[in-house]
Amino acid sequence: MHEYEAPQSLPSLLLRPHPSRTEGATGYLFRLAETNYMNLRDLKEIGIAFNPESLLQQQLLPHPQLYPELHEQIRYVAKLQQEQPGIWNRQHARFCPYCLSGDPRWQLSWEILHFDTCHKHGVWLIDQCSSCSEYLTWQRDSLLRCNCGADLRQEIPEEAPSASILLGEVMEQLLFRQGIRYQQGYPFHGMTIAQIQSLIRYLGVYLDPAAGLKPLKIADSGSMVTSWSISSLAAEMLVFWPEKFYQSLDVLQKNGGEGRISLKAVFKEAYQYLYKGGLRGGIYSPVRKAFEQWVTHNWKGALAKRNRRLTDTVLENAQWIPGKAAADRLGISMARLRYLVRSGQLDGQETISAKGRHFLMVRKDQLAQVEEELAGEITMAKAMEILGLGKVRLRRILKLLFPSARRVNDQQYLPWCISSTEVYQLAELGEELPRVYCVDDDEISLADVLHYWQWNADEVVSLVEEVKAGTLVLTRTLIGKAGISRWVFKRKDLIQWRAAMQTGRVNWITIPELAEVLGVKQQVAYWLTQNDYIRSHKLGTRKHHGSRVRTVDVDRFLRQHIFGTEIADRIGHSPRKAMLMLKAVSIYPLRGTSIEACRQLVYTRSEALDRFIAKHSVGDLTKWHDTVKRREKAWERIIYENGTPVPDPSHFRLEPR
Repeated sequence: MHEYEAPQSLPSLLLRPHPSRTEGATGYLFRLAETNYMNLRDLKEIGIAFNPESLLQQQLLPHPQLYPELHEQIRYVAKLQQEQPGIWNRQHARFCPYCLSGDPRWQLSWEILHFDTCHKHGVWLIDQCSSCSEYLTWQRDSLLRCNCGADLRQEIPEEAPSASILLGEVMEQLLFRQGIRYQQGYPFHGMTIAQIQSLIRYLGVYLDPAAGLKPLKIADSGSMVTSWSISSLAAEMLVFWPEKFYQSLDVLQKNGGEGRISLKAVFKEAYQYLYKGGLRGGIYSPVRKAFEQWVTHNWKGALAKRNRRLTDTVLENAQWIPGKAAADRLGISMARLRYLVRSGQLDGQETISAKGRHFLMVRKDQLAQVEEELAGEITMAKAMEILGLGKVRLRRILKLLFPSARRVNDQQYLPWCISSTEVYQLAELGEELPRVYCVDDDEISLADVLHYWQWNADEVVSLVEEVKAGTLVLTRTLIGKAGISRWVFKRKDLIQWRAAMQTGRVNWITIPELAEVLGVKQQVAYWLTQNDYIRSHKLGTRKHHGSRVRTVDVDRFLRQHIFGTEIADRIGHSPRKAMLMLKAVSIYPLRGTSIEACRQLVYTRSEALDRFIAKHSVGDLTKWHDTVKRREKAWERIIYENGTPVPDPSHFRLEPR
C-alpha cells in the first residue's frame, strides 16, 4: 500500500471539501465541520485530525500523485503542530476582511503568534467584532460570522505601519518555506518561525522601557491588543536594523537610573537572555554582534576584564573608559577632568553607586583632541617632576616663576594649569654644562640650598631670574637631580649675591615711590601689594622702616600687566568705555581677595588683549605718550636718589610680547 493510500473504510462525513495549500489547519477543520453541520469537538471525537493519514482516510485529499504539493504542505503543517506547538495562536482567531472576502478560507499565516498584519492589503488583522465587541474564538458557530451574526467580511481594518507590514511578509515567506525576498534590515535567512517569534518577543518586550519584571510572562499574548505593541516595536528594530536597536539600548541606558553602572543592572534579563537564554544560538549572532558594537561605542558604564561574555575586542575598543584612565592618559587630575566634562569639552557621565561611590566615564575617542588642546599646559604635579621641586616650595613661587600660570576656569580650588613651554625652558638651562655625581667643597647645588639654607620664596625666584639673565653663572649640573635643583654654583658667589640683595637699598623702593613710578594713587599701590600682585617686604623691625618692594618685582609687574587708563588712551575712549568693550570679548580686570576693590582697572597682558588694542588703536597717542614720559621721569628721579638699576624701557609701553 502506498504511504499515503487511505485504508479501506468508508468516510464518516457526507460533504468532503479539500483543503488548500494556504489554508490553516484549524481554519480548514472549522470549515469542514461547519459544512457538515458539526463543530471542532465533533470532528475530534470521530478521529479526524489535520494530517495526511487522517484526511486520506476520510477522502478529504486527492490522490498523492494528482496533487503532491498539497500532500507535502499538509504533512509539513502537521509536523509543525506536533513539534512546535508554541508557535500557534490557539485562543484567538484573527483575519483580514479583504482577504476573507476574496477567498472565504482561513489562511495558515493568520493562525501563528505575532503575525499581526496583512502585507497584501497593508492593514492590521482583526480579532474583535466591531458590532458586539467580543473577541473571536474557535468556538463560534460560523467561520465567516461572529456569534452575534455580524459578517466578518464587512469589518473595516486599520492601516498598519510599513515596518510591521514588512515583518508580516517575512514571517509568511518563512512559514511557507519560500525564498526570502526581504532585502532590508535584519538578516532573516535560515531562521524558523519559532526563532523569529523568539526574536520578536525579545525585541518587543525586553527592550521596551515600560516592561516590568519577568517580561516574557506575557498574558494573553495571542490577542491583537497585546501582540501588536510587541510586534510593531520589534518590526521597527528589525526593518531599520541596527540603528533602531541602538536607539532602544540608548533609551534603556538613559532610564537605568543613577548608580546602575553594570550591564546587568541596566539591561536586567535582556543582557543575560542574549548569552544564556533563548537567543544564545548561532542563528542570533547578528543580535549579539550588534549589541557588542553598541557596547563598544555607546556603553557609559564600566566593563570588567573578567567579563567572559563579551569578546576581547569589545573590552579593548570600548569608547567609554573610566575617568581615572582618561586622567592618567591626559596627565591631569580628576578635578580637572570633571571640569572638562562640565564645560562640554569632553563627553562624560558620572554615576553614583548604592554605596555612594562615584564612577566617571568619558569618551575615549575625544581624548586625542583634548590632548592637543592641553598640549601647551601641564599640571602642578608634572611641573614639580620636571623642575625637581617639592610641592610646598613650588606652590609658594609658582606665580612668581610662571606669571601665566592659572587655575582651571579661574576658580580658587581647581587645579593649576602651567605653560609647558615656560617650564621646559627653565628646566633646560645648564643642559650644555658638564655633569657630575658630586660637587666640590667650594660649590653647592640648588637642591642643597633649598634644603639647608632655608631661603624664602623671593630669594629663590630672584636667584632663578639672575640665572636666566646671566648675572649668576652656573658651573655644572648634578647627576641624580632634576630640573633647576641640579644647578651647581660657586658657594662664595651665592653668599655674596644674597648679602647684596638683602642689604642694598639700591634694589628696593617704598610704596609711595611705587605709586609714583606706576603713575597711580598710593591707595592703588597699596592695593596691588596687599593682594600680592606686587610682593612687599618688611625691612627691619622698627615701624618707621615700613614696607618696600623689590625693583625686580616692579619690573615683573610692568611686564605682565597694564592699567586700564593706558588701554583707554591707546584706543581713544574713556576708561569705562574701554572696560565695557573688553568685557564684551571676555577680558576682565584683576580682582583681589579683599573686600575693597582697586580704584583703578588693571589688566593682565595677553595675546587676546594685544589683538584687541591693535584692532581698536587710534592714530593720536598723545595721552599715552604723556603717561609713558611721566613714568620714565619718576624712574629717573629714583635712580638719581637711590642708584636703582634702570628697568627695561619697553616695560613702560604696551608692546606685543
